Amino acid sequence: MKEIGYVMSGCNQRLAPFVVKEGFKAFINQYYFVPHPIHSVKAEEGYNPLVPVLIRVFKVTPYNPEMDVGGFGPIAGKKGEPARYGKRLEYEIAWAEILGYVNENGKWCKLECSPGTWDPVFEPDNDEISRFFTLLSSQRLTGEDQAYMIKIGVHRGLRIPVFLDLNALAKGHMFISGMTRSGKSTFAINLIAKSREINPRPHFVIFDRRSEYSILTDFGAMMIPYHRFLPRARLLNGETVASRLGVNPRTSLGRLISESVEALAAEERDITKESLMEKAENLASMLLSRDKDRILRRLDWTLRTKGGFLEAREEVLDIIEAIMKNEILVIDFSVDTDVDQQHLAAKHIIKEIVESAMVHRNDGDFAVIVVIEEVQYLAPEKGLKIEVGNPERIGVDKTLVEAISQAGGYNVGFLILTQRPAYVSKSIISQCNSVACFRLMSGNDQEAIIRYSEYGNERFSDYLPGLADHEAMVWGIASPVPFPIIVEIDVKVFPRKAGVTAKQAWEKMARIRVSSDLQKRSPLHSFRGFDSEEAKGIPQSNLKSLH
Repeated sequence: MKEIGYVMSGCNQRLAPFVVKEGFKAFINQYYFVPHPIHSVKAEEGYNPLVPVLIRVFKVTPYNPEMDVGGFGPIAGKKGEPARYGKRLEYEIAWAEILGYVNENGKWCKLECSPGTWDPVFEPDNDEISRFFTLLSSQRLTGEDQAYMIKIGVHRGLRIPVFLDLNALAKGHMFISGMTRSGKSTFAINLIAKSREINPRPHFVIFDRRSEYSILTDFGAMMIPYHRFLPRARLLNGETVASRLGVNPRTSLGRLISESVEALAAEERDITKESLMEKAENLASMLLSRDKDRILRRLDWTLRTKGGFLEAREEVLDIIEAIMKNEILVIDFSVDTDVDQQHLAAKHIIKEIVESAMVHRNDGDFAVIVVIEEVQYLAPEKGLKIEVGNPERIGVDKTLVEAISQAGGYNVGFLILTQRPAYVSKSIISQCNSVACFRLMSGNDQEAIIRYSEYGNERFSDYLPGLADHEAMVWGIASPVPFPIIVEIDVKVFPRKAGVTAKQAWEKMARIRVSSDLQKRSPLHSFRGFDSEEAKGIPQSNLKSLH
């Protein structure tokens, strides 16, 4: 290890500023060591070897007292003259967070007291830091039965492999956030694809809003439209039926629909448009004091225009049976834009999975990881929601929050993905005890991660904006390292999005437009008339593509 600097005044057990020796450099996100303030004294007395404390630099600033405001440097600079001492007075200060150390029992510990000023700062070589992280990771893996590891990438700058524990994901959930195109969906897809290489293979259920996960069909995934899992009408409560009909359950018409549905359910009758209308007519005189005829006419019109789901005869699939038969089940929410139906299906699927896990908890024969994309549409934060549908009215937000709080104990884990953490219910973020955070530029989104994740740290605002594509800061119980680290994600598979670039699409549109204009001009689809003034403006490249 090379000595590259000395600890300065102002340090504490969490922060260690140090001055960098002349001829050396300190780098952001680089690891260094300082001696333990207590054990180093014992080492000098010959009792114990030096115990290194790991620190990580998050900010580097040069300082020159001559160039400070009020000094002679700015005055000389104003006149275009070099200062008397120039760069000779300049020194570099690195600000580092103190991460912790491994004690004599091999346990990871936080530093109990502040380092001393003038304590040396050491820069380890690659072999030394690799050995330290190998030792550190081994302390978190208590046995084969407790950890089920899958490689996700390498530690940035160190090329040390980084793993995630799937057992921990199934018990503790993971929150995955990042800006658009930062790599969060790619991370989830590659994690699932790599799970095909281990045995036993874990089971995944994916809520796919944009058909991005269709690429997983190449790895044996089954892709099914969400409406195949919509609950039968007889399983719906009255308020849900009213909501699906586009009626506020709190209005007179909504209450009439709700009571009629509950009455049919009590009589164990099928809920159809005819039976619902008949029951509403019978109950109207008791529930409606005025405008009865008008409300019934509106109900009749509503059932005829929006009640098609009550007559659906397509076979409803059992979500548990589908999970048992398929290791990767992709539920496609991109088949239509009926947000209320999508929320209803999501609520039903989550509820069925959690209830099944509770039933099987003693048998030990059911475990699944549920991947939910764009969770801000299912469980928005109160007062900051993005207006897409009405998840509160349907109740999918409460169902998801309850599932995350309970299901981990029954081997049902959630991977929650979003590009806007600030718009996600904080009850969701706070219950995910593993986090993978890709690039975030927005202060509000960074604040949500800092305040509500388990390892909230104000230093994140220094790291998160500078992450490259497919780089993530990872921490939590699923990571073998007990503090946040930056990981270069292994990427072999990409989400299935548009097959061509926008430029290629515009070129194709231009060719189609030219071809259409030519056909309108010539009924025989010949190329006569190209000497006309109108045809002279057509690019020659487009004309050649038509031949």
